[in-house]
This record gives sequence, structure tokens and C-alpha cells, in this order.
Amino acid sequence: MKILSWNCRGMGSKYIISYLREIWHKHRPAFLFLSETKQCFNFVQNFQFHFGYKYLHTVDPNGRSGGLALYHSHDSPVTILYSSNRVIDIETSYKGKHIFISFVYGEPVQGLRDYVWERLTRIDITRVEPWFVIGDLNEITGNHEKDGGAIRHASTFLQFNNMIANCGLLEFPSKGNTLSWSGKRQGQTVRCRLDRALR
Repeated sequence: MKILSWNCRGMGSKYIISYLREIWHKHRPAFLFLSETKQCFNFVQNFQFHFGYKYLHTVDPNGRSGGLALYHSHDSPVTILYSSNRVIDIETSYKGKHIFISFVYGEPVQGLRDYVWERLTRIDITRVEPWFVIGDLNEITGNHEKDGGAIRHASTFLQFNNMIANCGLLEFPSKGNTLSWSGKRQGQTVRCRLDRALR
């Protein structure tokens, strides 16, 4: 089963749509999760049938910020267990096994991220079957996952690392450049590993 997660930073530009078509044709994922769509349901729905997806679940943005879209044509039934502007949690099966997947768009404001970690920890309490977490979590486990910018104090990573440890989550092996986000902070280029898949 292929899952593709991408923080598209808005679906409104021709470049984004062109790139989305390119990666979809290359991978044809069973699940396509987009964060920061910055678009309402009607706009996001326009691409559902273009890519051949039977189902679509969205969370509208707050003004021009945020917005989530989960497209899927998975062979097994999919049940949405929880949905917010940060997490879409689903239940389904794969090769006869009952599984759960939480698609996550982490809180951009550092001081509010603990609410997302608390939600994931509460979700974990109910889980016995395999559980996967994927998305732009908007956080790093330490300064080794960033390049450029100010060095953060170790205490600022504590809650995120505690959530991963308390939930018993492990990183999926990754290939290529893991520093998936780049931006400017005080005129300096900063790159971070914000996207990850855990199980």
C-alpha cells in the first residue's frame, strides 16, 4: 500500500497542481494526504475524480491558513475515527490485517504543539493493532535534524520525544534528503526534517 503525504503550502498555484499531477502519476498512492491546502472543499474536490479517487475527506482552512485533504481509493473500507485541523485518524485493513493510520499536520506555533502530542498519546492508548503516523509534524527530535538557524535548547524537544517514546513509535527507514522544509529565519536559510513516518 502506497501512502503519499505532502505539505503543499496551498493548492492555488499552477506550479503546485502541476507537481501534484507529476508525483501522483509516478507513485499512484492509495492514500494522498495534503496539508496546508488553503482551499475550501469545492476547490479540493475538483481534483478528486481527476486523480481517480473514490473518496475524499477534508478539513477546511481557517481563513487562508491550514486545511487538510485526504484522498483515497483503498480496497478495504475506511472509517474516519477522528478529524481536526491537525489530525485525521482512520481505521482500515491491509492484506487482511486491521490497521490504523493517523495523518498529521503539526501545530506551526511551537508553544501549542503539546496539544497535538497529547492527542496522539490519547489515540495510542486505544490501539492494539498496528498504528502508523505520517505527515508534516512541524517538529524535530533535536538539533541534528536541522541545518542553519539558532541552536535550540534540548528542553524544547522533550515533549515531542516523550510522545514518540510513550507511544512506542519507531521511524520508518527513509531515503534521500530528509531535510524536507526550508525557509528564512532572520535572513538565514534554515532546513529541517519536519516530515516523517512512524509506526
